[in-house]
This record gives sequence, C-alpha cells and structure tokens, in this order.
Amino acid sequence: MALRPLGLGDVFDGAFTTVRRNPGAMVGLSAVVLAVAMLVPAVVALVMARAGALDADTALLDPDSGSGSGAFSLLSAVPYLGLLVGSVVTVVLNGLLVRVVSEAVLGRRTSAGEAWRRTRGQVPRLLALSLGAGFVGLLVLAAVVGAAVLVGLGAGTLTGVLVGVLLGLAWSVACVWLLVRFLLLAPAAMVLEGTGLRASLRRAGELSRGQFWRLLGISLLARLAAGLVAQVFGVALGVVAIGALFLVGGTTGGLVYVFAQLVSQVLTSAITTPFVSGVTALQYVDQRIRKEGLDVALIAAAGEPGDVRR
Repeated sequence: MALRPLGLGDVFDGAFTTVRRNPGAMVGLSAVVLAVAMLVPAVVALVMARAGALDADTALLDPDSGSGSGAFSLLSAVPYLGLLVGSVVTVVLNGLLVRVVSEAVLGRRTSAGEAWRRTRGQVPRLLALSLGAGFVGLLVLAAVVGAAVLVGLGAGTLTGVLVGVLLGLAWSVACVWLLVRFLLLAPAAMVLEGTGLRASLRRAGELSRGQFWRLLGISLLARLAAGLVAQVFGVALGVVAIGALFLVGGTTGGLVYVFAQLVSQVLTSAITTPFVSGVTALQYVDQRIRKEGLDVALIAAAGEPGDVRR
C-alpha cells in the first residue's frame, strides 16, 4: 500500500486488497459480530411467534382489514429492528476492523483473534459513541417534530407541515455535517490512538477540518458501491422470505420470513461492512499523512511491530 497521500483509487484499492488478504479478520469477524447482534431480533421474533403475532396467513389478508395490515406490520418490524441493531454494531465493527487496516498499511496480516484481543477494551467506548450519537440525533428529531406540531396547532396544519419540512431539512443537513466532521473518523482515532469518547470526537474534528467534501464524497461512493453489492446478494434470500409467506404459511412461514431477512442482513453486511470500514480507516490514515506527515512515521515503522499512533 502506498505510503503517501491517497487518491480515490488508492483508498478503494487499499480497502479491497486488505479484505482480500485478511478474509478471516475482516469478513469472518464481521460475520461473527453481526450474527451475535442479530440474536436480539431473533429472540424477539421467537417471543412474537409464541404469542401468535407472526402468522403469515393473517398477514396476507386484505391489507384494508385491520388484522391483515397489523400482522404484516409486525412481520416487517423485526427485520427493521435488525437493521437498527446492525447500525449500532457497525460503529463497533469499524473500530475492530481499523486495527486490521492499520497493520495492513505496514504490510502485515492480522488474525480475527488478534484484532479482537487488541481492540476489545475499546468496545464499550465504541458502543457509547454509537448509542450516544443515535440518541442525540433522535432527541433533536423529536424536538423538530414537536415544534412542527405546536406550530400546526397554533397557525394551521399547512404552516405546521411547512415548518416541519424546513426543520427536517435543516436537521438532515446538520446530521450529515456532524457525521462527517466528528463521527466518521472517531472510531479510528479511538482505537489507534487510545483516546476516550470526547477526545476521539475532538480528534476527528481536527483531522476532518477543511476536508468535508473530500471525506463525504469518498464515503458516499463507498456506501453506494457496497449498497449495490448488498442488493445483489440480498435478492436470493429475499425471494426465500417472500416465498415462505405464500408457500409455508402460518407461524412457521412468518418465522422463515423473518429469519431469512435477518440472515440476509448478516451475510450482506459481513461482505460490505469490511470494505466500507477499510475505506474509512484509510481516510483516517490519509488525513494524518496530509496533515501530520504520518507517511514518514509509517515508513520508519514498516519493519518494526507497532500501531499507527500519534
């Protein structure tokens, strides 16, 4: 991997090469972590099935009927819960996988067990980072919705909707800005530099200053490429899930539908998350090369064991 400022091609090629050379530490570790995380929605699905709330036959009733639409909503809720849990775990995975990428930059390979042993102490902080960011975002969104409702009650529905749309757009822009400026590189800083929660956010802000559009563009392209791959791999299990509703039916069909969706999420994320995480880790390395001359330290460290540190 080139130890110099990285272009788009260098970042994408470096991420792909790291995944290819470290499949166990990248894809294997991602699959294990995501599978463990999916135990939460899986248990929820089993509890709902035992209560008779996942009946495929009821879900396929006329959607205009209350029972049919309600049952289908319950069937769809569990996979959405899986997506929510997966989004939280992805931040943790970014931290775990950045360790592998940091060693790959120096031409070294890392096993899944080694990556876990050297990073597990940071997992609580990574979880706190993910949950804290999500909580703040939801809190602000709730404030936006509340403000729109209050305006609607006082000045009319149309005015309330207009205010809600404008505030919603402002909230979306603010979320993107905060994500790129303070959250994108924070997991890498936390793991590789051993910083705490607040220090990692501050460090990410330092590294991303003046680089917003570059970081955003590369990140969006990586997620677009990963999304296209995920769609291809998710089609087969999606067909199985829908087929279970019509061909199997009953609670068994509902469970097959839900578990097929959850397995699809694990498989597609295990394939795409390592690439996206690799891109993010290399963006961190690139910013440090550009701003701090990290390439000199990396060249000196290439023949010695160690981490990418300050």
